[in-house]
Amino acid sequence: MLMALSARIGRLLLLLGIPLGLAGCIALGPAEVTRAIAVADGAVVVSGPTGYCIDRAATRDGPEGAFVLFGTCAALAGSPAAGQPDDPAVLTVSVLPGAPDAATFAESLPALTTFFRSAPGRAALSRSGEAADITVANVVQADGALLLELRDASAARGQQVEPEYWRAVLTLEGSMVTVSALSLNSRPLSSGQKRRVLEALIARIRAANAA
Repeated sequence: MLMALSARIGRLLLLLGIPLGLAGCIALGPAEVTRAIAVADGAVVVSGPTGYCIDRAATRDGPEGAFVLFGTCAALAGSPAAGQPDDPAVLTVSVLPGAPDAATFAESLPALTTFFRSAPGRAALSRSGEAADITVANVVQADGALLLELRDASAARGQQVEPEYWRAVLTLEGSMVTVSALSLNSRPLSSGQKRRVLEALIARIRAANAA
């Protein structure tokens, strides 16, 4: 079971290879913003914390999975009135249909912790696919999710982000979900700030789907 679950998580992490696109860039003028979106044939609603909106130009949704990119609402709308979070970050959400039930996934968390510390697990986490590029600084099992504090030495396509970031893996509405909180080189955040934004994103997505 763990091998099959690890393979699905590996596929899910590949969705994060999509460039970070335009999130955080200033629009040319005021524009409408999207604060929530339904993906995976409507099965999962993705919504961000206060002040974050969806970059529709960089968001993808198809049979192989969905990728959603969040930037600040103010930046995407081209207007401060749209909203700005206290700790602006780049947030990503990937969704892959087909996941074990919550209890089974929770039981697998210790084994997944071991997997992500291994060379194959670190290779799956790396943007380059090279295990040597990833350092796993911390792994936390919290509320049915696996949170990982990572350092990725490989280059990111699109925006220039700090190598240190937080990522989480969880299940929701029958789908595997991974979320990440990264900060821009031009506006760095502490590890604690990135983790708090990540946890706020998880809580917001869960609340959106509970509703």
